[in-house]
Amino acid sequence: MAGLAEPELRLAQPSGWLDQLSALLARELAPSSRKFRTALRLARIGTVGAGLIASCHVNNQLGTYLVWLLVGAGPMMSPRKASAFLIAETLVLASSVVMAGILAETPWLMLPFLFAAISFSTYVGTIRNLGAGLLLIQVVCLSIFYGVMFEPGDIGWAAAGAFGGSVIAFGTIVLFDNWLWPDRGEEILLESLGASVARARSLLLEAANFYLDRRGAPRPPLPPPTSDLPAHMDFLSRAVAEGVSEHRHAILLAAITRVARINLDVDRLTFAARQDVPGEVRAMVRPEIQASVEAIAAVFEELARELPTHIAVGVDQPPPASRTRARSAMEVLSARVIQVRPAYIGRVSSAELENFASFTDSLVALTGHIERLLDEPPQPPATAPSNRAVPRLTDAPDPALVRYSMKVGLCVVIAYVIGLLTQRADLSTILTTVLITALPTYGAALRKMILRIVGALIGGAVSLLAIIIVTPNFETLPAYLLAVFIVFYVSAYSSLTSGRVAYAGKQIGTTFALVFAGLSPALGVYEPLWRIWGILLGTVVVAIVTLLLWPEYAGDSLLPRLRKVIRDTLALAPGGSAADTEDNIQQANADTMRILAEILHIADDAQMEGRTSMVNHNAIVEAAGTLRRIANRLASIATGRIVTPVPQLDPVTESAREVVLDAIRRHLQSWLDFFSGADSLSAPAAQAVARAQSPDDLAMPLDQFSSRLEEREFARIASWAIDHRRAILTELHSMRRLEYLLSQSNRWLAQIPGPASNPVSRM
Repeated sequence: MAGLAEPELRLAQPSGWLDQLSALLARELAPSSRKFRTALRLARIGTVGAGLIASCHVNNQLGTYLVWLLVGAGPMMSPRKASAFLIAETLVLASSVVMAGILAETPWLMLPFLFAAISFSTYVGTIRNLGAGLLLIQVVCLSIFYGVMFEPGDIGWAAAGAFGGSVIAFGTIVLFDNWLWPDRGEEILLESLGASVARARSLLLEAANFYLDRRGAPRPPLPPPTSDLPAHMDFLSRAVAEGVSEHRHAILLAAITRVARINLDVDRLTFAARQDVPGEVRAMVRPEIQASVEAIAAVFEELARELPTHIAVGVDQPPPASRTRARSAMEVLSARVIQVRPAYIGRVSSAELENFASFTDSLVALTGHIERLLDEPPQPPATAPSNRAVPRLTDAPDPALVRYSMKVGLCVVIAYVIGLLTQRADLSTILTTVLITALPTYGAALRKMILRIVGALIGGAVSLLAIIIVTPNFETLPAYLLAVFIVFYVSAYSSLTSGRVAYAGKQIGTTFALVFAGLSPALGVYEPLWRIWGILLGTVVVAIVTLLLWPEYAGDSLLPRLRKVIRDTLALAPGGSAADTEDNIQQANADTMRILAEILHIADDAQMEGRTSMVNHNAIVEAAGTLRRIANRLASIATGRIVTPVPQLDPVTESAREVVLDAIRRHLQSWLDFFSGADSLSAPAAQAVARAQSPDDLAMPLDQFSSRLEEREFARIASWAIDHRRAILTELHSMRRLEYLLSQSNRWLAQIPGPASNPVSRM
């Protein structure tokens, strides 16, 4: 995308930048009933929790923050999970008080202890997906180790206050999540997917109108540098933690992937529409382009209405009429392009031809995304448990995760030293900021730092305004709670946007909770100012460590996961290590879906890294979607052979059948070998591997197997039972679909090494 955007960005005036920012905020903050309702829920929980902490005289400056940390930060909190976190916090706090008292006498041991403790807890929390609960425990324990250096005699009371605040915070969340006002992650995800498709439809129409009518339509804005993908993946993780089954998880992941691919191609189309090139070719096929755009937009509108309540699956089922019309309109456009080609070839410039090819190629890709229903993974056995694809601590350590955990520990140590050197107890927010901001990859950390700084500045200004206005004029708790509710509502509403601005909105409330601590009259603004400075200083510490001293680019995190996905996909093929029982097939497929979800996270990090990235984020998204479908097809074939074993075919036909599977295995193995080698991030080497994959390697044995089955009107299987005939024909159909999917994987896997330098795809 940067290739087309860069010339316009160099020439853009400040007013244009402000206009783009205003348009972005207008789209992101557009009102909806869902936003109003959810923001009201989050603000009410935060206000009730803050009021309870103040009413119970919990003596801890983190009290209000602990409530806001848990509000909307993860899945619905069950009583059992809350009790487990509180028991763990009790043990850790008690140990922290003892260790803080001991290490205060030997400060030279404090730093390595903090490094080891934070690194290990971060690793365990990431592996077990403990989320905000573990973060809360880390925050309160670090406050003990920080406070002991300034007020060693009060660390026991500080621990008691932290635990009391945690009990109220967890209790309030449990009460609302389970009885007063539950709000499930899957419902939020589906509504967000529908809203994302609706936005894509609006952008598609806006770009197409400008492309076809430069004078009468407004110029579409540049696509933003971030996407909805991070928010969707967070909602998916939340839904999984709330108990979504493996089968449903795979379907939700398929829906997220399709929406991400739709958004990518709408962005490509928008870049093409914005280019200033002559419009002679597009004028020749204007009615056909308009018809295709309207047909695609109609499907988008249908998806936007359907997704909040239902995800239609069944890739082999007849598609709805709207999708058939979109395919027909695209075929008419293709035929018209072929018809008028002699009239423009040799006359128009190469720039216009490239622009026209880019625009129409995006329309073709969008039609391909919507013309079929989503593929459905194999149904689990009746006795299969719910989602259990969670890594175990006994698994081999992930090197990237180990490095990330050590970086968090290092950032905490540096922040701790800075706090001690300043001799300011109010600077404890520097440690909280480090825990929140430090993320595994360069792109993820960069995005979060930018949004955290923006949110901290806005939240700090709001906090100081509240201190100046509220504290001199009001002394009752209801007045303070009203101020808290207003700020929390604004923060919650702003956080219900896409990943472009959501975290900044959340940070408004977080900064306010840290600065406006205690819900009591403030004697001055110096302590709040130090807390705000601690937030900014913590962000700087993380920036220096994760962006300069020890950067972890998306490519570093991608390769181990990509290798595991391809390896697990190979294991799903009949005869593979995971294809011997239904349970093993389900588990391997679930592991594949989980890692593909992590790969989508990395794709968005690569997008944020821009030209510094070693991988192409567009290709990662496309390859993840293709590998997901390949894994589902192979799992279906392997499951079918176990559930409905068919009689033995004649040797020649059986040999052709196995040759097809061997060709599939060789294709996947070649990419596994490439991504395991020294040239795994070399674009020329990847292209060489792609060229070495001949389509005939799979097409020829597949044609032989198909023709032998079909000759003489399926005489070879005429005597079989109907279930056996249906099983072998289903397998043949899956093999034909795999032929197409493998060609697509060949295309996208070859494009992963190297950043996306140009958004224009060629026809």
